[in-house]
Amino acid sequence: MQREFLVENKWFKKIRHGQKVYEIRLDYPSRQDLKVGNLIRIKNQDSGDFEVAQIEQIQKFDSFKKLFAAIDNLKLGFENNDPNNYLEIEKYYSKEQQKEHKAVAYKIKLVKFNLDEIDNFVFDMDGTLLNEKNDIFKENIAAIEKLQQMGKKVIIATGRPYYTLQTTIGNIKPDFPMIASNGAMIYDNQNHELIHYDSMPSKDAQQMFDELMDLNYEFLIYTTNGMFGHPTGATKFFPERDNYSFLAPGVYTEIDASFDINKHHVCKFLILTDSAESSLIKKIEELSASLSGIHGLYSRKTMYDVMENTATKGKGLMFLASKYNLDLNRTIAFGDGENDISMFDVVKYSVSMDNGFEITKRSAVYPGYDNNSPWIGKLLLFLESK
Repeated sequence: MQREFLVENKWFKKIRHGQKVYEIRLDYPSRQDLKVGNLIRIKNQDSGDFEVAQIEQIQKFDSFKKLFAAIDNLKLGFENNDPNNYLEIEKYYSKEQQKEHKAVAYKIKLVKFNLDEIDNFVFDMDGTLLNEKNDIFKENIAAIEKLQQMGKKVIIATGRPYYTLQTTIGNIKPDFPMIASNGAMIYDNQNHELIHYDSMPSKDAQQMFDELMDLNYEFLIYTTNGMFGHPTGATKFFPERDNYSFLAPGVYTEIDASFDINKHHVCKFLILTDSAESSLIKKIEELSASLSGIHGLYSRKTMYDVMENTATKGKGLMFLASKYNLDLNRTIAFGDGENDISMFDVVKYSVSMDNGFEITKRSAVYPGYDNNSPWIGKLLLFLESK
């Protein structure tokens, strides 16, 4: 859900100085899941400066005229209670738009970031903890260790399967099982045990496999007992990873059209969108949308992920919260891809990387830095200034 609210400079100043305690909008679907207690980011569209606010009340109306009649206009940022004040808002939203979407008023209270109110830190890997060289900066490792010394708990939530994580996780020691394959697998790294998985219906997996083979895509299949790949030479993805020769024998296998997918519990397809003509990915997107047992999203700009319909990082985080009694209102998640938004939706605090998707940035409470720098310590200092 969208947490970013762009406002003009004059309204931003009023919000910052307590002269405007309501943010009013059309009730668009992208914000309809917002609830009392959620944090939102009020962003000055002119300067980029922002404040974070907590929603205290949500009121919905058929029109802005009715909204202005019900709420003290001084709290809306106006100088008086002139009955025609609503016309100022109708410069932005037509009566037709109001009829379609209605109006909503969010009563807000500005809040400050407080590290003492956060117990759990959830990190995505690719595009977040990992830089473009597939490394974790030593400064970020040190920052994570410092957080753990302070009593904070660390969780890894990634689109990768658990069997490739061992070589990338470096010196990080998560405090809880890892959320892998976008939530389709939960792996206990200490006991080396897959404690939960969501596999897609066999018929849906078969249809997706057949379509990918017909279109000659490069892709990976993550299953509960190993990973299967279809390299075509169209990209450098497989050579850059030494065709996964670093994995234990039997973990990775190359496949062709004869592969019997029905013998496996399929948790995820990773599709390299730049391995075929750009127009063809539409067919994959449409197929994933048409099959009730699966869903698809972008984890990176050239990677389209397909999972079982309910498998998300957010659901994986809720599984851990239930199993280990974690308070998601005292949890912060960091990510860059569409696959991270489901985490942002279930935790109180969230940060989108500067290199992330625009939709991911709009869905996070706080903006972050680029993943190609040692950002964790710098970000925490910045947030504490907010």
